[in-house]
Amino acid sequence: MINWINELFVNALNWIYSWVHNYGWSVVVFTAFIRLIVLPLDIKSRKAMRATQKIQPKIQALQKKYANDKEKLNQKTMELYRKEHVSPTAGCLPMLFQWPVLIFMFTAMRVVGNEHTIRMILDMKDGIAPTLQSWLWIKNVFQPDSFMSTILPAAGDKLLAISQVSYSKILTAENIEIAREFLTTPEYATLLTQYGGEAFRQVQLNFVFFKPLLTLPTSFANLFQYANGLFLLPILAGLSQFLMTKVTMPSQPKPEGEIAKQEDDPAAAANNAMNSGFMKWFFPLFSVWICATATGAFSIYWMAVNVIMIVENVALNKWMEHQDAVEAAKKAAETIED
Repeated sequence: MINWINELFVNALNWIYSWVHNYGWSVVVFTAFIRLIVLPLDIKSRKAMRATQKIQPKIQALQKKYANDKEKLNQKTMELYRKEHVSPTAGCLPMLFQWPVLIFMFTAMRVVGNEHTIRMILDMKDGIAPTLQSWLWIKNVFQPDSFMSTILPAAGDKLLAISQVSYSKILTAENIEIAREFLTTPEYATLLTQYGGEAFRQVQLNFVFFKPLLTLPTSFANLFQYANGLFLLPILAGLSQFLMTKVTMPSQPKPEGEIAKQEDDPAAAANNAMNSGFMKWFFPLFSVWICATATGAFSIYWMAVNVIMIVENVALNKWMEHQDAVEAAKKAAETIED
């Protein structure tokens, strides 16, 4: 069943490519299409979370009133939820349903990218020039968008990120092993030279705890001619992730009891502030790291998701604020009539 769904997503991405004729833009269209599919779930989740936020003052009042009676507090809280027609889990369930869709989408992009890489290597083995999938400044979207990455896989690459897929005619154990062996041959080393394989040098950095080995172009001319990318997508992914975090995780008012507790316990307040700051910077930095090590196609997906979600959040927030304003005006008019 899972393989059937994975294959369905792979076929969908390949179908989009048959119209767009560029895998970079196909990923953008594919991402927008998937976000459109999960949009109703996202709207439902946001409505539920917004409804929960509206009754927060009442919940805080109950917390203050029944601070010493947890059982009574839970009872009154559930009564409030029923009275206001709010489900405390309604905002979480739609978000959980989105995860399988996103996992299938990621798997589809990985399979398509691996198929293209293996097919390209097998073509080169048969004397066919490699067909590169470029996108804007990236020369091959199935290699990282980095000035430290070559256009083609490095000589001797073990292709550890590529594994056999049962429903793929390309990603068989035999084809993968043939591709690995060809990458170790002098013939491939000669081909790699034509695409800038000798335009890079390795630099060993000596830090206290680790010693990374960097691959850098030997000159600025080689940077623009032979480096697969310019490291722009990882930077843009980090920036867009930071903006998305600011948009999707607005600061929420704390209950009076929690504020008082933090005033009495400066260490707790400092710890909460540190955790908040850590999360704000962790996701952008993680985005930069994962996009620097992943393929350009994945980086395009990551940045596209962030941009789409930023636009989606701004639009939905404005729409919901308008709905709240209309509802408030309607209640005010009914009060005046009474």
